[in-house]
Amino acid sequence: MNTEFGKDYSNYLSILQLIAGGMTVQSQIDDIIGKNTGTYLKNLDEDYNFVSKLHPMFSKPGSRNVRWCIEDCFLRFWFRFILPNWNLVEMERNELLLEIVERYYNDYTGLILEQYFRQKISEEERVTFVGHYWDRKGENEIDVIALNDIDRTALVAEVKRNAARYDERLLQEKFDSIKSNFGKYKEVKLMGLSMDDM
Repeated sequence: MNTEFGKDYSNYLSILQLIAGGMTVQSQIDDIIGKNTGTYLKNLDEDYNFVSKLHPMFSKPGSRNVRWCIEDCFLRFWFRFILPNWNLVEMERNELLLEIVERYYNDYTGLILEQYFRQKISEEERVTFVGHYWDRKGENEIDVIALNDIDRTALVAEVKRNAARYDERLLQEKFDSIKSNFGKYKEVKLMGLSMDDM
């Protein structure tokens, strides 16, 4: 991988580790790396296909409200847990590596579960568009929005590993903040999704 990225390989690897660890906004990445990473992110997206640029549902074309994501689950796991702890791999201290993975496993798999449901719905349900939503402040996030422009129906869902943690009132509040975008849909279903629904 070092040869593929050339002399800037350390910057590329650092950016991939940050994204895998949850730093998905360029300004966050810039602050930690200490430079503008726009060119690196563009290369990782367009030349190497390691990352994808995500926009929230209902954003206008050219919106700067962008997040970066490693969609490949293997690569995301590698850059989140294996590469940052390579010294443990070399020392053959797998039990310590496993301890680190287990410590952050719930947070890590929560994001994977969201991705799983978006993909599952797009492949199995009668929908014309599937995505998710977040506002500029990152305070108001909706995990799954699935639209059916043919039947004029929509699904808005919150994803939780544990079904008991789903808060219907909170999802309703989030939906109410963007309700104006659903004017043409005659039916909008709000629901929670969890590992029980896999």
